[in-house]
This record gives sequence, C-alpha cells and structure tokens, in this order.
Amino acid sequence: MTSKKDTSIINKCHASKEVYMMFNSDIEMLNACSEEPSLIFTFIKQGESEAIQLLIDANKINVNLCDSVGNDVVTRLLKAKQYELVLQLMKKKNWDVNHQNAEGNTFGHILAQDNSPSSIKVVEQLIKKKNFMPNIKNNKGETILDKAINNNYLCTTFKFLEDKRLNSIDVNSFQKLFNVCIKNSYYGKYSKLNNLEVIVTNLEKKDLMPSMKKLIEDIKNNMDIIRNDILNNKSSLLENIIMSSVDTIKA
Repeated sequence: MTSKKDTSIINKCHASKEVYMMFNSDIEMLNACSEEPSLIFTFIKQGESEAIQLLIDANKINVNLCDSVGNDVVTRLLKAKQYELVLQLMKKKNWDVNHQNAEGNTFGHILAQDNSPSSIKVVEQLIKKKNFMPNIKNNKGETILDKAINNNYLCTTFKFLEDKRLNSIDVNSFQKLFNVCIKNSYYGKYSKLNNLEVIVTNLEKKDLMPSMKKLIEDIKNNMDIIRNDILNNKSSLLENIIMSSVDTIKA
C-alpha cells in the first residue's frame, strides 16, 4: 500500500487516487476494511490489486460478501479480470462456489462468458472443487454450458464438458453445440470431426437424461458414416439424427 507521502506514485494512478488518499498506512487501510468490509468492492472497481493482495495476505476478505446485485467478492474479481487474485480466493474453504446473484448466475455462469486464455486456469480449478454444482440454472433457465455455447466459447465449453457432474445437457443444448462446433463454417472438416469426437467422448461418460442417452447412442452407432460425411463436408445424417431427437421431445 502506498503511503500518503508518496504523491509521485499516487498522481500516476488517477483512477485509484481517492482510495489511496483515504489512508496514511497499510495498517490504517486494513483496520478500515475490518470495520467496513464493503470497501473491498471500491478497491476492485478502481483496480487496487496491491491493496486487495494485502487484504488477502492479512486474511481480511470475506469471500462471501456480496455487492448490491448479489455478486460475491470472487465473482467481482473475475469480472474485473483479476485472475491471480481469483485463483487465490477460490481456495478458501468457506467460499460458497454455488452462490447465485440477483440474476441467478453463479460464479460458473460468469466464468462461462470469459474466453480469455487466463480464464481456462480458473475453469480447471473450479471443476476440481468437490462441492461445485455445474447443473444450476439461472433465472433464464441457462446452465454454465448454455452460457458458454451461446457465446461460441469452445475452449470453455469443452473444459466444462470434462466435468462428469455436468449432466443436465439436453437435446436443444446439443443442437446448439452442433451448430457451433460442426455446422459452423469457421471450422475445417478435421476440426469439425475432432469437435464431434470430443463432445461424444465426454457425454458418453455422464449420467444423462434418457433422451440424451439415446441421441448419443444413435450417433455412436452411425459414427463411421457420420465421420465419412464430415470428411466430405457433409453432415446430413448427423443433422437428421439430432432433428429426430428434437421432434421426439416435442411430440
């Protein structure tokens, strides 16, 4: 924490100036945050990573403290792309990883909307947490997988798919996966084939709902033809199998 006397450094940090000027020392800042824990949100907003690190080191942060719209401290740091601080606080045993904000979004939902390389480390740590519940839906009925698919974030999507507990995927979600990973002209035929194999391999390990189990079995049973179709820049059989499943559910 910069002292009040160090005006040369303070003046270079205009966005953080007000917070720095509040306190004469690190101890004063730590004591103030003990009395008023919500100051952490001011530090996050103004990018005071040094001050936040001091709070972490002094064990002065309540990770479950929420802002006015229900985002806890870890989620706010994620939104601010402070990944190293996020990774530190995720290790707190008392952190409620499944907490939902006012929109019903969990930390995982917010993470699913982040496609930066640094976010992958966060996903990997998240799915290691034994109490993490990946099937929670927000107020719009979206799971973390839906969020990732809707944003076309394949790296995040595939990482989430590795979690065996994520078994709430339905036929409609699979259809979106197909549109993003295979039907999308962005990918070449070999990438499309690889995407399909990754999806099927991950899904067949899960305890899926009956309609999804049947869909995966139908794809596996026709995989040789589907693979040949994709290598010939076609996907009609796979599309028919998916649409048949969709129609069965609607019937």
